[in-house]
Amino acid sequence: MYPKSLVATLTGGAMSAVVLGGLLAAAPQAAAAGVTCGTNVFMRTFYKNTSFTGTPVKTDCDAAVGENWSGSPVAGVPSNNFGARWWVSRDFGSGGPFTFTVSATDGVRVYLDGVRKIDLWTNTGDTARSKSVNLTVPAGRHTLRVDHVNWSGAAKVAFGYAPRTAAAQDKVKPLAPTDVRTTYNTTTRKTTVSWAANKEMDLAGYSLHRRAVGSSTWTAVTTSTTARSHTDPLVNRDDRTPYYYEVRARDRAGNTSAGSADALVRPLPVVASLNGTYDKATGKVTLKWPLNTEPHFDHYTVLSNDLVEGSYAWVPLGTTKGNTWTTPVVADGETHHYRVLVTNDGGTTTHNPRTLDATAPHELWIDIPDGIAPAQAPDLALGSCTGGVQATATDWTPAPIRDFTGFRIERRAVGTTAWSVVLDKGYDPRRDPATATVCVAQPADGRAYEYRARTSDGAGNLSPSSEVLSVTLPTG
Repeated sequence: MYPKSLVATLTGGAMSAVVLGGLLAAAPQAAAAGVTCGTNVFMRTFYKNTSFTGTPVKTDCDAAVGENWSGSPVAGVPSNNFGARWWVSRDFGSGGPFTFTVSATDGVRVYLDGVRKIDLWTNTGDTARSKSVNLTVPAGRHTLRVDHVNWSGAAKVAFGYAPRTAAAQDKVKPLAPTDVRTTYNTTTRKTTVSWAANKEMDLAGYSLHRRAVGSSTWTAVTTSTTARSHTDPLVNRDDRTPYYYEVRARDRAGNTSAGSADALVRPLPVVASLNGTYDKATGKVTLKWPLNTEPHFDHYTVLSNDLVEGSYAWVPLGTTKGNTWTTPVVADGETHHYRVLVTNDGGTTTHNPRTLDATAPHELWIDIPDGIAPAQAPDLALGSCTGGVQATATDWTPAPIRDFTGFRIERRAVGTTAWSVVLDKGYDPRRDPATATVCVAQPADGRAYEYRARTSDGAGNLSPSSEVLSVTLPTG
């Protein structure tokens, strides 16, 4: 503990103190006056005496101690017999060897954590003199204070402090960087690492290092950068290998810090393969894929490529933690496209481009049979022909919008249930309307026969049937 007399001297007799850097340090009365200065900026107080007693005449902030006053420094302070005090608390990082330099007329004293390091306390008139001291500043936060008094004449004072950066002088490693954060870009598949600024005053730069989980070997991503973020050019093609990143600091003496706390990056997860089948009986597609085994796996999202407002887009069907998904599909004879994305517990999801990718392992293209029959029944007309009945099917649909490729005409004896096909053929697309005709041999035995016509498409789907017509050829 410091003697009471020292504490009183440091605070100008006001008995105000704070603990900074682990040592008792004077806190000027200005702190109670509501003056706040920026980081590493000196707080300055003026007194109209040389004992630093009483209430300061003025309190302000000063970025550096460097003054040359030929008269009164501020209103209310005399030209002679006044005092000025500068005070700052700052973080010295890992500390190490420093040089404190002061130049002043009359009295000047420099303190580190309340301990006097420079003492030039004599009346020099207008002639300034200077002094430098080399000392070691411990790591962490410490306070600097400069007291200057002017008894007479010009008042000149300047103070500076700087690290000693020669390799032979500085053997103290910088502190390891902190607050290391990673951002994984699912589009570029690259990782950006950022970190907080070191407190070192002799910082030369940083280096970024990477190693795969399970490996003990670090690879340098960049060996020198003064920025506090860097994007790793590595594109992780495997998509599932997690990496650790660490940042190291280097000072101007060539000392390198220990690595920061490892920051884990779990890259873009992906489904290794995707398969699927279509069940015509149920009208559903079932998708299957191997379960992801990464410990950071969270869930899957199943998507279908559908027409949305005039253009195709990947539409989510739902999420699951399992490895199967069943979804109904219209049997429209089209190729349907499905995609399964993986999301890990960090919120990173498989890259999901708008376009189709036939080579992507997590994307499936599956052909769905056409189960949509032609919508409209044709007309049927019956007449006579040599040896039987002439049946003619006609469809009046305009050629550009026809949904069939041919006609089918069927016959059965009245009173039976089974129909037999008497015509199954395409039509001449040059003719409008579309027609097909067949001469069906029918015995003249007095029995009645029924006829009907339907259109058919390339998948074998049949339209509703025409009106059923019956005909009887009299016994010859």
